[in-house]
Parts: sequence; structure tokens; C-alpha cells
Amino acid sequence: MDTWPNFFIVGAPKAGTTSLHAQLQSVPGIFMSRIKEPNYFSRTLVPDEHQLRPIRDSQKYLRLFDGVTSENIIGEASPTYLADPDAPRLIHEVAPQARILISLRDPVERAFSHYLMMRNNGTARLPFLGEIQRGLKLAGDRHLVLLRPEIGLYHDQVARYVATFGWSQVRVILFEELGADTAAVLRGVLDFLGVNGSVTISGTEEHRKFGEARGPWVRLLFANRTIARLSEILVSPRLRKFVRERFLVRSVAKPVMDPDARDFLIEYYREDVQKLAALLGLPLPWRNFVASGATAPVGPAQPDPSPGA
Repeated sequence: MDTWPNFFIVGAPKAGTTSLHAQLQSVPGIFMSRIKEPNYFSRTLVPDEHQLRPIRDSQKYLRLFDGVTSENIIGEASPTYLADPDAPRLIHEVAPQARILISLRDPVERAFSHYLMMRNNGTARLPFLGEIQRGLKLAGDRHLVLLRPEIGLYHDQVARYVATFGWSQVRVILFEELGADTAAVLRGVLDFLGVNGSVTISGTEEHRKFGEARGPWVRLLFANRTIARLSEILVSPRLRKFVRERFLVRSVAKPVMDPDARDFLIEYYREDVQKLAALLGLPLPWRNFVASGATAPVGPAQPDPSPGA
């Protein structure tokens, strides 16, 4: 019998999904697909011929979970699922009892992090504000690799999952809290999944530090999806991290965000952040919006499950 996953890390992009996927792989009782980001359910945002090379064949997708033995939690992580309007429905059709983990990050900082990644793989050549404007102008073309500011408009994205699965099956965490106290956030995730276990946090598992690609050939390597998939299959996360930091990138100071771009994005996201805080029933610790009065510092990043259950 085909084994469909029952746990999905759905995004947002650049909000810790890679770290979550890697950490949870080590927990007994959880099986995470070796390949991250199959994008099988992302039919609107990721067309079949997209550079991300989504897996569309159902049997090929299900083979990602062939190694399942006694694990109760079977999962994958595809950050495109959060913003894709059809993904919640498509996931629900095959896994109505699935658990959904959503990791959110200050949308201004998320966009800048995404821009730096695109600059590293050669898909962004304009200054940050220029790439923002290009992404807004060409947003309707899903075949283009763009910096897409709308990905950070989280309210409707989270609301779709809550409407489809209910609060009891949806967990929202914050990237900022994941970085500040990884162990505590992961304990909450394991409780949400009903898994009795723990995650050992070591220095080799901390969030990826900023690094600049060592020349154009590394940018081409980073942009090659086939090589990325093969490395996930053949090389352990720890060894991939070692190779990346030793040979592929050099440690440099993280670039400073252009103030004009920051101001533009704060205004672009302000209303959505207010709506998101109301949906979650919580203020949010995002410095770009705390200062502007859109939200305020926060405690735990999850509302009581009862409102949407």
C-alpha cells in the first residue's frame, strides 16, 4: 500500500525549514524524506518545467518514503507549499489528518535573506530594491526565477491551512525563536507531533552563517538543482555543511540592507503583519514592525488551538 506522508513543513522560505528538516531526521519515530523540497503539491507556484524541478509523478514522490519502517510520523519539507494557494487542498486530499508545521520570519528580513541566496547562485544581479521592483512587476510569470515579495504576505497563507486542517493540526513557529532557543522550539514541535523523543543540538547543527560564493563556478553549482538533489541523496547533512563552508563559500560580513528597500518593504507588509498577529492571537517579535507600532514583543508563538478547531 502506498505510504503518503502525514507531516509537512510548508515554509516560509528562508525561515529555518532546512534546519528543521535536518534536526527532525535524527529523531526516532520520525521519517523525513532524504530529498528536501520535492514540491509535489506546489502546482501553481512551481510549474512542471520550473527550475526547481518539482517531482510530479506520484509513484516517484512516494518512493521518497520507501525507507519507512515503524515510524509514526512521515514527513517532508517544501517551503513553496505555504504561498501556493492550492497546496493545502491537494495535501488534504491525500492526507486529511496531516500535521502542518509553518515557520515564519520577519518578512523584511526573509526577503533580504532570499535576495542574498539568489545573489549567491547568480539569479539576482540587480541591487536589492531593483530585484524587489522586478519581482513585483513580473510576478505573474511563474516560470521566471524572481525575488517575489508576495511570499512574505503570510496572513492569507496561514489562514488557508487553518481553514483546511484546523488549528489542532497546524503549528506556527517563529524563525527568530528557533534561532534563540532551538531546543525549546523543537520540544514544542515534538509535542505537537506526539513524539516522545528529544533532539541533540550541537555546534554543527546551528543555523547556517552567511557566506559568499567563491566565484562564478560555485554560483553555477548552487543553481544546479540536479546536483543539489544528488548531494541530498548521497551525502549526509553534516558533510554537506562541511564542504560548503570549507570549499564553496568564504565567510564575509553580511551585507547591510539598503534603507530605502527596508522602508519600502515595511510599508508593503505592515497591514499584513497586523492581520497575522490578530489571526495568531499574538504580537510578533519582528523588529521592523515593533518599531513602527505594527506589533510588539511576544511570548510563545502559537495560539490556543480552540479558536479554529
